[in-house]
Amino acid sequence: MNVTPRTIVLGANGQVGSSLIRQLGPTGVGITRNDADVTDRAALYRALDQSGPAAALINAAAYTDVERAESERDLAFAVNAHAAGWAAVWAGERNIPFVHFSTEYVFPDANEHLWREDEATNPLNAYGESKLAGERSVRNGHAEGVIIRTSWIYSEQPNNFVRKVLTRASSAESLSVVADQVGRPTFAPDLANAAVRIVQDAGLRSRIQGRTLHLGGETAMRRSDFARAIIDVGVAEGVLSRAVPVVDITSDQYPMAARRPLHCILDIAQAESLGLQLGRLEDSLPIAVRAAGQ
Repeated sequence: MNVTPRTIVLGANGQVGSSLIRQLGPTGVGITRNDADVTDRAALYRALDQSGPAAALINAAAYTDVERAESERDLAFAVNAHAAGWAAVWAGERNIPFVHFSTEYVFPDANEHLWREDEATNPLNAYGESKLAGERSVRNGHAEGVIIRTSWIYSEQPNNFVRKVLTRASSAESLSVVADQVGRPTFAPDLANAAVRIVQDAGLRSRIQGRTLHLGGETAMRRSDFARAIIDVGVAEGVLSRAVPVVDITSDQYPMAARRPLHCILDIAQAESLGLQLGRLEDSLPIAVRAAGQ
């Protein structure tokens, strides 16, 4: 009996991975951390081989705890660099499309500059270093693999900035949020939709310059303003009973183990030229907020 090849998604339980699985439907199959330890090459390859014939592979598996990466550097590199490279090799050997997700944290502070895909990288923390190493591993492992850099992902899932703000706002008199970190909030389902289009369209992949693409929400904003938007929508949707003021602070006033890049905004001009604009914040944020209130 012939089995139709499907798109395999690594990290299928994460924000982007779960969105990918929902959008792919019966044409996709997911691998979670319960299915395979991606830091074990043999285990990873067994899980991939057992997923049936593959039409494409999307790597949404990642170590994303920026703070803990400073003390768990080896684990961050094992997931974000080594496993990504192994997955790329597996896909390359089968000559199937491969997409890997990276981050704006491969860049440093930028002031008013927008980071283009072809500009020099210089990560400021261990997480960013591990993701940059992953990009290099992917490029070495798959000649046609596509790297998508993105930022500030949020979704209907519990573990993201939207849920954290709403939880704090439900009991606090005010919230102190950094105002010198600027980025593009990105809705995971929109990002997943773009990734699916890329793996399914060879012509589109061929037009991605340098096999690297910056994808993010159309609105760039300060993290404190993102928090304000979340609270406003929370009140409008009935998730919050009252608006809680947000107090602007600097990153220096909120000391953390990992240094975050300031005003680090991805230039999405290439994505726009390819017809890969993501959705608007005002459309997607209410979806995430309503999910948090359920």
